[in-house]
Amino acid sequence: MKVVIDAFWLVDGPPSGRMVLRESITAWLIAHPHDELFLVVPERAERESRVLFPSTTVIGTPAPLHPLANVLVLPRVARRVHADLIVAQNFAPFSRARPSVVFVHDVLFQTNPRWFTPAERLYLSLLPPLMTRASRVLTSSQNEVRRIRSHNRRVRDVQAVGLGIAASLGQDALAEPVQGLQAQSFLLTVGRLNVRKNLRNTIEAAVQSGTINVTKPLIVVGAASGRGEQLSARAEAAVAEGSVRFLGSVSDAMLRWLYEHCRLFLFLSLDEGWGLPPLEAANLGATVLASDRPVFHETLGTGAAYADPQDVAAIADQITALVSARQNPSMPLPSTSIGWHRLVETARRTATD
Repeated sequence: MKVVIDAFWLVDGPPSGRMVLRESITAWLIAHPHDELFLVVPERAERESRVLFPSTTVIGTPAPLHPLANVLVLPRVARRVHADLIVAQNFAPFSRARPSVVFVHDVLFQTNPRWFTPAERLYLSLLPPLMTRASRVLTSSQNEVRRIRSHNRRVRDVQAVGLGIAASLGQDALAEPVQGLQAQSFLLTVGRLNVRKNLRNTIEAAVQSGTINVTKPLIVVGAASGRGEQLSARAEAAVAEGSVRFLGSVSDAMLRWLYEHCRLFLFLSLDEGWGLPPLEAANLGATVLASDRPVFHETLGTGAAYADPQDVAAIADQITALVSARQNPSMPLPSTSIGWHRLVETARRTATD
């Protein structure tokens, strides 16, 4: 089978998009070594993409924007190589000349536009009409399937395929200690820093819980992205005194060490399509406190404790209880939460269904 893959994010895209691409392409090559994969990437990413996947054919495009590359370039490449299938991320190709599948991370911009900047909303507004052009729409969770269907009635086929853990964060990957931190001396939260991640309430609750201080801080990992959030004076004071420390982006080896050695992992996002960090943390043995939202009950099940992300007092109480107990909630995670096989096989079947 010949498959054209939108790999626009492969080298320097959003962290979650980059990870999904790398892991799914790797899984595809392992499961179907005789398939021919054609990766369409920005011209600036051609060399690194060939290093990452030398057994594929890498095709560079000068298209400056991801939607433009998908709408115009993917069908052109598919015609040229006589492809059996096109696989895209978020933005489906416009042409229906060949079967196509698009993986949509989420449509939260439709349900909660206030969480996004005007520029982000304009950019993402192309996503819904293009979904109707795809033979099949894939997303991560059943919760997101319901959201897509309820706001995009003309989309024909939507299926949840789950996501896996990155190999670089797997059980056998390397871990690198973070300078200045002692094991079991810190709380941890991870994710892109924007209003949806609810960092203000997370910090407020950690301070109110009385479990953090300069020697036992809350560690925040992630880079700013999208609409920001103003911290309260109390949260700003905690940052200034060192009870809250921002590390920015860290290597996967450092991230693994942080997951493995935190006293408690916090993920109080207002909502997600999937939410990788709490799954990564739980998979590496961390005690997890997540938002009481349907998607997390689906992906984490009894492998986490929950709190209303809007209720600072409730979050603080849970933090205090979990840190004092020093015991994981019931495990294991739901089996559908870990793995890449379903994504690959469901995408591949689109060419023949």
